[in-house]
Amino acid sequence: MLWGVSGPLFLLDYVTAVAGALAIALAVRELTGRRTRGAAPDTVELAYLTDRAGLACQVGIAALRRAGVVHHGELATLSVGGPPPARSAALVRGLHAALRRPQTWAAVLADPGVGRALRRLVGRLVRDGWLLTPAQRRRVALGTLPLFAVAAVGVTRLVDSAVEGRDAGGPASVVGLLLCCLATALGGWWLCEVPETGAATRRLLRRLRREHADLAPERRPAWSERGTDELLTAMALFGPRPLLAVDPRFAVQVGVDPEGTRPAPQHKLART
Repeated sequence: MLWGVSGPLFLLDYVTAVAGALAIALAVRELTGRRTRGAAPDTVELAYLTDRAGLACQVGIAALRRAGVVHHGELATLSVGGPPPARSAALVRGLHAALRRPQTWAAVLADPGVGRALRRLVGRLVRDGWLLTPAQRRRVALGTLPLFAVAAVGVTRLVDSAVEGRDAGGPASVVGLLLCCLATALGGWWLCEVPETGAATRRLLRRLRREHADLAPERRPAWSERGTDELLTAMALFGPRPLLAVDPRFAVQVGVDPEGTRPAPQHKLART
């Protein structure tokens, strides 16, 4: 019977149950999204997988800037002069179309054409398994339920012992069980934060960051000796800061925060 065991023995059983529930939650998380199909993500899609729509747009506009197509205008506007590079990604073409008349970066992000290009990009990533579907994300979230169930058992024993006057063990067992319940609940709450990317995507990003470790900002690459493809790859894998090194004024204009490692707050772009 649940309450017919001593405090230390119950605590040992509880920790064992927590370990089993945690193993289930982590296994579900790691097994979801393991398979992909179709072509590997291009640079703009990698940027989306790394830091969502904001970084994808920054990589796209950087591609246009490096091709000599985007120019500064008055009142912090941007404009294009010339066609986009051949075989550009759909999002790059959408950004180019939005800048056929001078606009600020915030207006570019709110442009309907850019939004449509982002939705098509996300649709492709979901279809090919690089982003999790809503059903897969629900499955990962449901994988945390055993943790909450174990935490509820521990809390029930503590409350029942306090109300009914039953023996829950010595002070050390009671305090240990209380701390374990708290840790279990916090762990379940933390694991409820389901990533949009599956195991295959996380594995791909880790591999590419290892392969291109020399492009990481902390390595301070000599960008004068690097090409455009390497710059865009560095942005897609490590964030937008490399653009600050080669074109600081333009980087700030498109939302790169000189004081941080992530894009500055800007117009929110929805996934759907």
